[in-house]
Amino acid sequence: MQKIKLFLASSSELENDRKEFEIFINRKNKEWVAQEVFLELVVWEDFLDAVSKTRLQEEYNQAIKGCELFVMLFFTKVGQYTEEEFYSVFNID
Repeated sequence: MQKIKLFLASSSELENDRKEFEIFINRKNKEWVAQEVFLELVVWEDFLDAVSKTRLQEEYNQAIKGCELFVMLFFTKVGQYTEEEFYSVFNID
């Protein structure tokens, strides 16, 4: 099974869009499993801030580096942390 990690970044204003994207990926995974492909969706809501020893955003940025794909959703604004995630993909400070 080929597992591909995909990080989904977006501002909090797009909560419903993130949920719809997750549903879409889960439905695609049902189709792709026969082809031995699985997309592992990584979203910031899956991280527990209670166990973070550093600034939680640093853990998101580190998770991004472990992903093969990065998707960024935005509408009226790009939040400070979403922008930071974007820059971390390209190792830009």
